[in-house]
Amino acid sequence: MFKRKFRWIDLALLPFGVCVLFLLGLGKLFGLTYKQISVVFNLWVQGGVLMLSGIAPLVAILFRMCNDGVTTKYIICIAALAVYAYPYIRGFVWMLRHYHLPFDDAFNLCVMDLRHLAFQWHTTYQMVNLLIFVLAFLALFGLNGYITYLILH
Repeated sequence: MFKRKFRWIDLALLPFGVCVLFLLGLGKLFGLTYKQISVVFNLWVQGGVLMLSGIAPLVAILFRMCNDGVTTKYIICIAALAVYAYPYIRGFVWMLRHYHLPFDDAFNLCVMDLRHLAFQWHTTYQMVNLLIFVLAFLALFGLNGYITYLILH
């Protein structure tokens, strides 16, 4: 019997499969193909949510300033948080331009880019997907939420 050597990287296959099943179910719910829902959810929805979460600390400090009055501390914080929000806005705009419609083109280009990253990072396509669309997304979203929480409390 053929015995394959265990690789830690293979552990990415199960969570990747769960993500694919989630997208297939979501696509079925909205009447979209796998390629269409992948573009809509992974790029547009997640990208938009991440951009908004990156802007949220700036909105929070503006809200605090409106309640407390303008001070030098708030002006400095606004400038710093505007610089913090800029990459989120710029990244989302770049992503929308790079992965433009039609859906097949956007999906195929994204797959090609993810495979290229997998080659550069010496890992698999599935692992890069999980690192970007799950781990990095949740980490950045959580960080932005925490920063916003600290500003408001």
